[in-house]
Amino acid sequence: MCVETRNEGGTASTPQSDLRAKTNEGFNTVSPPAWASGAIILMVIGSFYATFYITPLAFVEGEKSKMGGYAGAVEVMEAGGKTLYILAAIPFFLLMILMEMVISVVSNLQCVGGRYSFDDAWSSLAAGITQQMCSSLVKVPLKLGILPYSYIHYTFSVPNGLNLPVDSVGVWVGCALVVDLCYYWLHRKSHEWLFLWAGHGVHHSSEYFNLSTALRQSWLQVLAAPFFYLPMALFFPPALYFGLDQANIVYQFWVHTCLVRRLGPLEWVLMTPSHHRVHHDRRLHKNFGGFLIIWDRMFGSFVDESEGVRGLERLGDSSAPQEEVLLFGILPKVGTWTEAVTQTQLYAPVVKAVKSGAGLTGILKACYVGPGFTTAGAPRSLVPPSASAQRIRKVSPLPPAARSYVLAQFVMVVLVGFAVLISATAPYALRLFTGATVLYSLYCQGVLLDGEGRKGLHWEGARALLLSLLLLLLLLLLLLLLSPASFPSSFPPPLVAALTHQHMRAAMAMLLGWHVLSMGWLLSIKGHLPPPSSEPSAAPSRKTE
Repeated sequence: MCVETRNEGGTASTPQSDLRAKTNEGFNTVSPPAWASGAIILMVIGSFYATFYITPLAFVEGEKSKMGGYAGAVEVMEAGGKTLYILAAIPFFLLMILMEMVISVVSNLQCVGGRYSFDDAWSSLAAGITQQMCSSLVKVPLKLGILPYSYIHYTFSVPNGLNLPVDSVGVWVGCALVVDLCYYWLHRKSHEWLFLWAGHGVHHSSEYFNLSTALRQSWLQVLAAPFFYLPMALFFPPALYFGLDQANIVYQFWVHTCLVRRLGPLEWVLMTPSHHRVHHDRRLHKNFGGFLIIWDRMFGSFVDESEGVRGLERLGDSSAPQEEVLLFGILPKVGTWTEAVTQTQLYAPVVKAVKSGAGLTGILKACYVGPGFTTAGAPRSLVPPSASAQRIRKVSPLPPAARSYVLAQFVMVVLVGFAVLISATAPYALRLFTGATVLYSLYCQGVLLDGEGRKGLHWEGARALLLSLLLLLLLLLLLLLLSPASFPSSFPPPLVAALTHQHMRAAMAMLLGWHVLSMGWLLSIKGHLPPPSSEPSAAPSRKTE
């Protein structure tokens, strides 16, 4: 009997008796305590309920409702507004990530990929912030996500009486099903077509699999994704599509965990952590559903995690450590934590084709053929990884003293970034400038995490100095111009109103003090920074993690 063994270099048929020799010292399946899985599930249910209840009350685009939940959402949609479920869920996402960190430590979760690494978690959250900044400051103002959809709906659906009501539970259920079907094809094609994979692959670039990984998103994919949902515009109103698409994305957050294993009969219908772990295996490209797994079963792209688990159980060594049967991440090794690079590195095959003079056919092929082009619909086997596979291939060399600085700066970025997201009515120029400073700060933090020594210090020091000077000038300006009437008539009234708000001076003074403190902090960690290195840091072996 032969079992197909896949490693990062290809595939091979390997006798069953040789399988243990080709695995990483042999290992057992991950088995967290029941209380840990239960705690995650209860936390997810509670936070999701709170998200869907409070969204119509506080997180809407348009007129807020005085009712929560379904009734409030219907009222918002009928008034032409949009429910912002993702924005409402962000605080709960961060809370659940913190709780999963604690639970994984207390429960002694053994698998390497299921635990947390500071640099990897930072990278995932930074990608999420970047994506939300792009969506809030580019996609939403230009109406890229809703304008084509609305045009089709009001041009073809409404005049022909095809539009469905938003106050029907049945319409909501039907819309949720169609949203997930459209997402399935978007997701599958994002693995099959390279020009989509180059954006979506950012989400897969983490070699860990925890709740923070769910927030690792591409700021390029948000511009292309809406076009896969356009057929829905013939029937479903834009506000309903918009809300349930966001709800679908919120659901997908919780399936990024190793603490929840199998969920019995639900595994046949729902996308679960077990099915999504398979999706994040860098060898397979399977299981593309959003909240349902039925599409994968129907269209031949399903692989069950239990297939690989049974392979381990046949080996039967109770003394071996626990580990996942999956290899998380992407095949190309991520060489940097700098967000601008991680967001664009997967376009390398296209750039290579252009530079090598491959011709139009070669360039088009490079754009079209992604890593799942031949595997998404083909039969694939899930077996334990080979000995040549390294689970974690990159860690930051930054010492603890410098990491504490990055952590403090990152917390400030999260607070400022969330303020940009919730202040949709603030002057666009002010939001755009603030968003740009958030992205600049994340870039500098990434350079520091790359361990580039003085380079990271210089980038971050320049940022702190420039923003300190700018904040100082703005404060002096506001002290001279105490009232809106003092401003020159050329200043836009909304900007004048924002700058003269009663809390603006206090906020600027606080930020100025923070950046002055940051410059002093940088000087104190100067001697702790590692020297520049031309090679990315090697990850420690499994024994030392």
